This record gives sequence, C-alpha cells and structure tokens, in this order.
Amino acid sequence: MLESAAGLLSSVLKSLKGIVDMNEFFGVAPWVLITALVTWIGQAFIYRKDMRKMELDHNASVDQHRDELALELLGSARNEVVQARSEMESLRDEIKSLRAMEQHFYHFQQAIEHLSAVLFATDEADRANAERNAKAFLARMKRLQEAKGTIANEVQRLDAGLKASERKVREEGGQL
Repeated sequence: MLESAAGLLSSVLKSLKGIVDMNEFFGVAPWVLITALVTWIGQAFIYRKDMRKMELDHNASVDQHRDELALELLGSARNEVVQARSEMESLRDEIKSLRAMEQHFYHFQQAIEHLSAVLFATDEADRANAERNAKAFLARMKRLQEAKGTIANEVQRLDAGLKASERKVREEGGQL
C-alpha cells in the first residue's frame, strides 16, 4: 500500500513538473495564473471586509438616527406635558369657578322652589309649612354667607401675618 501511495505521489509530481516546465498553460504563463488566483482571492477578502465595514457603518448610522429621533420625540413629549400642565392649571381654575356657579344656581333654584311653595300654598297648613321651610332655608343661607366671610377674613389675616413675617425677616437681613 505504501508503494501505491508513493507511486501516486510521484505521478502527480511528474504532471506538476510538466505544467511548471511549460511556458504556457491555457495560453498564458503559469505564474500569471497563480498571481491572478491570489489576487482574486485577496480581492474577495478585501471586498468581504469592505462590505462588513459598510454594514457596520450603516448600522451605526441607523442607530445614531434612531437615537436622535428618540431624543427629539422625548423633547416633544416634554413640551406637550408642560403645555398640558399649564392647560390643566387653567382648567382647574375654571372648574373651581364653575363649581361656585353651580352652587349659586342650586341655591337660586331652592329659593325659587320655596317662593313657589309659599305663593301657591292651597291651605293654611301648607302655607305655614312652606313659610317654615323658607325661613330655615334663609337661615342656612345666612350661616353660609357668615362662614364664607369668616373664611375670607381668616385667609386675609393669615396672608397679612405671612407678609409681616416676610417683611421682618427682610428687615433683619435674612432671605426667604
């Protein structure tokens, strides 16, 4: 078996020797073919490396663009939140005033119902009951107005005390 392998190897070497000894192989010198083959393989590796670099550059630019877009969206979202908060503050003020109006309309409606009950009472018992209910309503409204006045006075007193303490701190050279 060793002799057959040696024989095969010697025949391959003889055929290679015949090719190398030849001045032309397929119409060109053998060293030109080898150079072309090495150049082609080298160009394939360079092309592959360049394609990989281009792919990495493209991925980097896509990532950068995506990051810029995300930052832009976050900035836009922040602006929207700031605007929504300012609008919510104005809406809260409007809701407060509307609630106060609603209370006034509710009290006005109750006053009209009591007036109607007093004016259109059918007998003396109904009239006495309607007058008693109307006087109770007026007493509630008077207490409500007094409570509102008390609250307003208390707020003014606290505000004046706060301003006086701020003035005192400033006079002493302190900061708020």
